[in-house]
Amino acid sequence: MMNRSALVLAAAATVQASVAFAATAARPAGVVDMAGRLHPVLVHFPIALILTAFVAEMIFIARHDERFSTAARVMLHAGAWVGVVAALAGFARADAISMAPDVAHAFAIHRVAGIAAPVLAFLAAALGDGVRKSGQIWELFLYRIVLALAAAGVVVAGYYGGEIVYGAGFFCLW
Repeated sequence: MMNRSALVLAAAATVQASVAFAATAARPAGVVDMAGRLHPVLVHFPIALILTAFVAEMIFIARHDERFSTAARVMLHAGAWVGVVAALAGFARADAISMAPDVAHAFAIHRVAGIAAPVLAFLAAALGDGVRKSGQIWELFLYRIVLALAAAGVVVAGYYGGEIVYGAGFFCLW
């Protein structure tokens, strides 16, 4: 356990590193670089939409109120589309930054989960639309499984994105 003075020194070093980074950050080199710099802004919206869609579907299961199912499907469609934009911005940013070797593992997982999440969200949205038309129980079951996987995908992508930005062990889950 760290004592109070060690925590103050660690906080001061973090602030100093942030100020140094902000001072050395260059202006965007072009449209692709600018799009890449929007990645941190864009990612939060699809994460929130897909996770909220999952929660809304779980509330629908518990309460059998069709409004929650409809809300889940609307949020899922929006989250999938914005997720594609966020992923493209992430690809644009990935080529512009240099990364420490200890972050490469987190980056690889972040990239795979960041690709999988919108793909799974689109698949879940299509299954959800199919369930509305067909009413097939197996399709409903598959829709909910894929929705849960999409929600897990954004959680994993977000967690490892945080590891890249804030360092390993910032939010230690395992």
